[in-house]
Amino acid sequence: MPNYKLLTPGPLTTTDTVKKEMMFDHCTWDEDYKKITQEIRSGLLKLARVSEDTYTCVLMQGSGTFGVESVLTSSVGADDRLLIASNGAYGERMADIAEHAGLSYILYSETYDQVPSADKIQKLLNEHPEITHVSMVHSETTSGILNDIASVAGVVKASGRTFIVDAMSSFGGVDIPAEELGIDFIISSANKCIQGVPGFSFIICRRDCLAACEGKAKSLSLDLYDQWKTMEKDGKWRFTSPTHVVLAFAQAMREMEAEGGIEARHQRYTSNNRLLIELMAEMGIRPYIDSRHQGPIITTFFYPENHAFSFDEMYHYIKERGYAIYPGKVTDADTFRIGNIGEIYEEDIRRLCAIIGEFLNKKIQKREKSHTAFDAVIFDWAGTTVDYGCFAPVQAFMDAFEEFGIVPTMDEVRAPMGMLKIDHVRTMLQMERLTAEWERIYGRPFTEEDVYQVYQLSEKKILENVPRFTDVKPYVTETVETLRGMGIKIGSTTGYTDEMMEIVAAAAATKGYKPDCWFSPDSVDRKGRPNPYMIFRNMQFLGLTDVRRVMKVGDTVSDIREGKNAGLFTVGVIEGSSAMGLSREEFKALSPKEKEERSRKVRQMYLEAGADAVVTDIRGVLEYI
Repeated sequence: MPNYKLLTPGPLTTTDTVKKEMMFDHCTWDEDYKKITQEIRSGLLKLARVSEDTYTCVLMQGSGTFGVESVLTSSVGADDRLLIASNGAYGERMADIAEHAGLSYILYSETYDQVPSADKIQKLLNEHPEITHVSMVHSETTSGILNDIASVAGVVKASGRTFIVDAMSSFGGVDIPAEELGIDFIISSANKCIQGVPGFSFIICRRDCLAACEGKAKSLSLDLYDQWKTMEKDGKWRFTSPTHVVLAFAQAMREMEAEGGIEARHQRYTSNNRLLIELMAEMGIRPYIDSRHQGPIITTFFYPENHAFSFDEMYHYIKERGYAIYPGKVTDADTFRIGNIGEIYEEDIRRLCAIIGEFLNKKIQKREKSHTAFDAVIFDWAGTTVDYGCFAPVQAFMDAFEEFGIVPTMDEVRAPMGMLKIDHVRTMLQMERLTAEWERIYGRPFTEEDVYQVYQLSEKKILENVPRFTDVKPYVTETVETLRGMGIKIGSTTGYTDEMMEIVAAAAATKGYKPDCWFSPDSVDRKGRPNPYMIFRNMQFLGLTDVRRVMKVGDTVSDIREGKNAGLFTVGVIEGSSAMGLSREEFKALSPKEKEERSRKVRQMYLEAGADAVVTDIRGVLEYI
């Protein structure tokens, strides 16, 4: 198997001497082995700068999440309530644990690039006197942000609550004076900053808080109190321990001490981090986290701009040259992550950045030398290039139907999106539930005259709404500029009428987006989508004859069908689409799991309609040019 260094936040690159310790087999009952366990426990307490009279250390088989789940499900009892402060996937994982275990909890969330506020936590504690425990992540591996546990600890301890800190990616790499701060439980893992290998987590806890856990555990194997009582006797683990991992960790602790302890390791990690950010900036690659909150463990970077960037392609390019990095876990932006920890030094950071520079230069040269596969891209308007979430027509249809006594659901309104507006109304009235509602209210089936009446009202309301929904979506102007720089023409089709488009196009132009042409259903005898005729009018205007060299991009099933009916390579856009149906604020507020699930459904919808490709946002179009 090829050998490469891990520029990740754990598992990470370990020394050969740590790896060699795993060559030895050990019996879990052996006195020497139990002595090693006790030495590890004492050594971890010293690193945490706590007294053995007040604190103790418990080792727990499994990943870091096992340790977090052990603490939460052993310390939060039936009469307790937990406040979880979250700004990333690992804070959200605490909420998942609490949900599965049936714990009573409140989730306070910040966006992934903001630290949880001690003032907001204080307010929540004041509003909810029933809260007994507060938990948060120190170094949020999702983004690399380093949260201010000192300020939060002050608030939590002043209010007499129990404070739980997930220091998975910081303990050993960042100094945490646990006793001074008044932290009750600190959780970390063998394969992080102490530079061991995966296999167990460890919990440093106040003895009185641990004693209070007796009888509360929701799990047998993750019972923190019982694990401690067994381990406290003579170093024995309750159940089979990962012996090879324990031996490797003991060696890793010796090597950490030889390096100079937490202070020296923190300095190395910080130097790695600063050098990495500096060299990436020289290539125009920006960090996701503000420098005030950037931790020294892992750094998240935005995708480089204007490179038709593919993370998978770069990942394999880097891996073939001896390094491995992480994709991003920040879901409201395209990012990737680079770890600064493990057996990694300045020369590794410089080499990595040189490899990334080589990759980007090759991408630029390839783009400059090659002919593009397309002569034009034809975009939709609302939901694709303007009006994030496509709300102008949606709200109009909702209001129009309500004036006729029918309250449609959001799904019913959005299903025909992209069609000629009168066809949209007709399609809605043909839906089984809405047909039944019409007949219930009016005592007869709907007629074409009814369709026309609802359509006229909805058109009036769209004209009223349109001026408020002309903001250009993120990345549109930059992407169009890049396409034009490659000699590609920009066309557009729409479900709006000419009258509506005069308003939308003029407003969008003042905000930086102006395609070479636009055609509405009015220009093709009102034969709108999914008919292909608006696309053919674009091609005629742009002087194009080969449908194989034209791309269609849209955000509805009607867009996809329009493109395929014209014989075009057709692309669906997920974020900000009518198919997604969320405002930017609503989308940002979703958990990563919710974003992933909603995106998956939209992707599947496009593919079932015949899309040739699906992209997260409009920048993804560049990958197919």
